[in-house]
Amino acid sequence: MSHRTSVRLRAALITAALGSASAAQAYEFNALDQLASQAEFRQLSEDLSATLAFKPQAPAEGLGLTGFDLGVSLGGTSVKSHKIVERATGSDNVPSTLPTVTLRAEKGLPFGVDVGAAYTVIPGTSVRAVSGNVKWAFIEGGVLTPAVAVRGFYTQTSGLGDMSLRSQGVDLSVSKGFANVTPYGGVGLVQSRASDDTGRWARERYTQTRLFAGVNVSLLLVNLAFEADRTGDATSASIRAGLRF
Repeated sequence: MSHRTSVRLRAALITAALGSASAAQAYEFNALDQLASQAEFRQLSEDLSATLAFKPQAPAEGLGLTGFDLGVSLGGTSVKSHKIVERATGSDNVPSTLPTVTLRAEKGLPFGVDVGAAYTVIPGTSVRAVSGNVKWAFIEGGVLTPAVAVRGFYTQTSGLGDMSLRSQGVDLSVSKGFANVTPYGGVGLVQSRASDDTGRWARERYTQTRLFAGVNVSLLLVNLAFEADRTGDATSASIRAGLRF
């Protein structure tokens, strides 16, 4: 990871923390009529998809039949359309890095399958996103071999004013544990649909490429994960803390 990217990701997390803690940054996506063109509607929806679509935040290896993963994550997404977001909200209080807070839960099933759900908010707004995912570790991994998994997910958003937005996708990830530290990474696709309920802007469908990398650290029952994500033109960083057993 380059120094510039590292600095950007650290700044994203700092901005997210400040945004989460500050109610003064309140704004709503209730001014879509202020967008200048269909292209701006498209760019806005792409960046919101990159911000809100389900993010892995876990290694490829499965939890096992009795396994659970419960946690909360703090993230930030540096978006390309900051000025467009300001117009769509009618506010100049919108941070250039959109903060997110997510509650997550995953349960292990037989044959290397995990199922999970996530609930994400953008603090200071009415924006909510509910996600579900299924992961299959078709290569379980071992002492000398990595784990490899395929995952499918779906995200439905609300609170975006007249915009309706939903995303679904698939990714392939690989991870290899070393003692209590497990680096992981992967590639995937995020397919989204965005529409304006008033009919002012035409419906958009698009697919964004996703690249992600992170590290999972286990400290007894406490589990930490640090992840960087690039979806489309937006860069995200997140930190997750919870219980994984």
